[in-house]
Amino acid sequence: MAGQVVQMDYAVVGDVSKGFGTARDVLNTVGKVLEVLVGILRATAFFSMGTSAALAQYLDNIKQKVQNLAQLCQKFSDNLARAIDDHKKGDVQGKTYFQGNLNS
Repeated sequence: MAGQVVQMDYAVVGDVSKGFGTARDVLNTVGKVLEVLVGILRATAFFSMGTSAALAQYLDNIKQKVQNLAQLCQKFSDNLARAIDDHKKGDVQGKTYFQGNLNS
């Protein structure tokens, strides 16, 4: 009985890892822009009778979601890069990078 063979196209998986890194960079930029907008809206809240404050809170919630998604993209990017390195070394433990809770 033949053993299990695990193959990986390093270039393809590396490109996916880089794609998650690019997504992380874009999301971080969006988060920074939202942070600036929230600051401006909070500064002008007095003159808008609270409308700006409500919009600032709404954008702040979006910013937090964007930051969480950026962290998740970073984790995927790192895990894929580590999986490539481990596969090249013959280490089969890389599979555990993608199991369990995504938030940990």
